[in-house]
Order: sequence, then C-alpha cells, then structure tokens
Amino acid sequence: MGIMQLELLSEAEVEKLHQKSLEVFEKVGIKITHPEALKKLRKAGAKVTESSQIARLPAEMVQELLAQAPSMAIATGINGKELRIGGSNRYYNSIVLDPFVNDYRDGVRPPKLEDLRRHTIISESLDRISGSMRMQQPVTDVPEPDCYLKTMEVFLCHLTKHVFAMPTSVENCREWLDVFAVIADAAGLDVDKTPLLSMALAVSSPLQIHGPNVEIMKMGIDRVCPIIPTVCPMAGTTAPYSVPGTALQANVESLAAVLMVQLYKPQHPVFHSFAPSVTNMKSGHDLYYKAEKMFWKMICCQMGKFYKLPISHETGGSMTHLPDMQNGAESLAYILASVCCGQNMFGGLGSLGNANGMGAEQMIMQCGLLDMAEYLAQGTELSDYKLGFDSIMNAGPGGNFLTDELTLDLLRSKEFFDSPYFDLTGGYVKGALGMYEIAHNKVEELIANYKPTVPNKVQAAIKRFFKDRYHDKKVGDL
Repeated sequence: MGIMQLELLSEAEVEKLHQKSLEVFEKVGIKITHPEALKKLRKAGAKVTESSQIARLPAEMVQELLAQAPSMAIATGINGKELRIGGSNRYYNSIVLDPFVNDYRDGVRPPKLEDLRRHTIISESLDRISGSMRMQQPVTDVPEPDCYLKTMEVFLCHLTKHVFAMPTSVENCREWLDVFAVIADAAGLDVDKTPLLSMALAVSSPLQIHGPNVEIMKMGIDRVCPIIPTVCPMAGTTAPYSVPGTALQANVESLAAVLMVQLYKPQHPVFHSFAPSVTNMKSGHDLYYKAEKMFWKMICCQMGKFYKLPISHETGGSMTHLPDMQNGAESLAYILASVCCGQNMFGGLGSLGNANGMGAEQMIMQCGLLDMAEYLAQGTELSDYKLGFDSIMNAGPGGNFLTDELTLDLLRSKEFFDSPYFDLTGGYVKGALGMYEIAHNKVEELIANYKPTVPNKVQAAIKRFFKDRYHDKKVGDL
C-alpha cells in the first residue's frame, strides 16, 4: 500500500499515442497563418506549403524542439510567493468571471461588477489558491466596452497572486502587459524578469494556430510569461468522434504550441495542456464536463509526464449549475483523476454549468473536494507501527483503544480525513449544515473579514492606468 496512482494508458499505449502524434505532424501538419512563423518552421526543417499555410514537421524536428522545453515553469505574484510548477508540485487557481454566476439567493444570472470583486477577494483570501484568471466577459452594471477594462481594474486591485491571462486579441494582450508594467513599477519589480503573468496561447481545432495568437505568444515570451496552450477540440465536430481520436488530436495541438514556443525561444516555459469536450450530435451543443473528461485528463497527465513538461488542466467542474449530487460526483471524479495522475496546475476553481458559469460557493465546495482528493491520493502507510499489532495485543478481546498509545499518537494527525467544508457529523448533530450552506457561510466570512492586500501605491497606479482609457469617465469612479 502507498500513494494512490491512476493510469489509463499502458507504457506501450503512451508510446503509441506519441508515435501517432509524430505521424500527424509529418503527414497532416499544422496550419499556421503567420508568415514569420512559417519561415522559422521551414528553416528548422519543416515542409511548408505556402498556399495552404500548412507546415509538416518531420519526427526528428519535433523531438529536437520538445527536448528544449523545460520541465519546470516558475511563476509569482506581487505577493512574492514563488510557484515552481512541475515535478510533483500542485497549484490551484480560480476563475472569477464567466458568462453567468450561480448566486446563492438568486440562482443563475449574468454577472455584476460586485460578483467579480467578491470572487477575487475569495481567491485572494484562500491559502489553497495560488493564482486567478478573469475571463473577458461583460458585466450587467457597467456598459460596454468600458466593462472589460473596469473588471480588469477591480480584479487587479484585489489580487496579489499570480495572474493567468487569456487575451481575446493582440490589443487585449497589450492591455494586460501594459498594466502589469505599471504594477511592477509601483511594486518595485523588474517586469522583464518577474513572471507575474502567465499567457494563454489559443490553438484552434482542428490543427490550426492563427496569426494573432502567434503574436500574443511572442508578446508573452518577451515578458517572461509562462505559456499555457488552450486546446479545446470538440469530439464529433472539430475532432474525431472517439475518446482516443480526440485525445490524439488534442495531444498534437498541445505539442504544436510547445514547439512554437521553443521555435521562438528555446528553454522558455510552456505547459502541456488540453481540455477536450464532446459535441451533442442531436443539438450541436458543446458538452464540456461529461464523464469522458476523466479519461482526457488522465491521458493529458500521462503524456505530459512522458514529455517531461509541466502539466496544466482545468480543476474540474460539472455539467449542472446546481449544488447537487451530480455536481459533486463529476467534480470529484475529475479532481481525483488530476491529483492522482500528477497534474501540476489546476485552473478554473469554481467552474460549473458546463464551463459557462461559476459560483462563489462552488469555489469553496471544490476546496473541500480537493481536500478529499489529496487525502485519498496520499494513500496509506502499511508500516508495522500503523498496523497496530501491539495495540491489538494490549487491548485483547473485549478491550478498547481509547487511551491506546497509537490512538494518542495519531489523534491530532491527518490519519483520517477531515475538512472544514464537509458535513462530517454523521447525522448526530441536530441542525448541522450541509456542504452548500457551509460554503455560503465561508464566503460571507471571507468577504466580511477581508482587508486590502494590494499596496495602496499599486492600487493607485492601477487606477491611474485605467482612468484615461474609459469612454465614460464616470466609470473610473465606480
């Protein structure tokens, strides 16, 4: 007995998936709509067809570029805490804004600016969370386009942890980089040497990286941002309609991002990451958190280990927005798979509703599920001491173990599962709160006890940066 490990693929199957990936690179290729990148690929040994903008990469070239990618990514925040992402290390980051929120009282609704503030405060206040990301989504109480800048301002004024940026355009990427130059200067940090920000590199399925995303990648590299591929093929529409087929394509697309990063800057940190979904073939809808998600997470981790890359993936979530048994079952299955398989960075803590929404209470409940997953993943120690033979001898038939030496030694240890986010009363406490109510109370406690953590000088610099960028100058006073 020992550490719990989950593996879906045998060593032979991992090798087979790798060889098939090499075959896709060589025979099918990747479409890159960026002349400079195509020129670099040709110079490195790829066969480039100008008319189609497709680069076919020989296996040797792929292997050489992969060998340059580091196994560890270093990140930090203005709080000064260093994240060494790779190996057996695990870090969790939250999401604070999505197309809808699940409000404890009002249910599902579009987000408001106050939702983003509260979610960021929760992220800043929870020790388990090491970073956070804000999606480029509107809020109902600030008009467009100012709402996008205002949510960025409020987010950054309440967070000292590492930030994960998912730019929607080159211009949006420039906004992230420019405001972080201001933040770094106010915090007394060298923005060109301090990885305060990780940058997403979007890969479009099937097998395409578009020019603007190459430019975003280049901007991130120049600012020492670790690069995280966003690879989201949909089985049946933008990927083969099978679990292994979608996994193969996702692996190629993630590696394509890794190769591009190494092509531009060898040894620059980049993650192995993919997050497939399945198409509902009746409606055409994207179904993100169905059971096969567990298979894809396990495959992503196994392939990331094979390539000796840091591994990033979502934390896990649910198809439903409800705080019900389905939510718990789906979330725990995906979280447990990721923890046991060796994922390093867990994104989107708080996600629900088919990855289109999030909730404050979901963030807390998933912290409880992470407690459980980490407890289970550590396994148990079958030592002579813990086998308790001497304890059984001393108690004998009909005895008890209340004051036994083993009991006293382990009573306040982590031998048995505990978490403040679960109802573990077993029905013996009248009126004990359920997990959702426990989570809600924790949310309100964190909000009520929050004290600003971003230094006043940094907050003032952030507010000055955004003030002149608003179309409606009154937005700056919100």
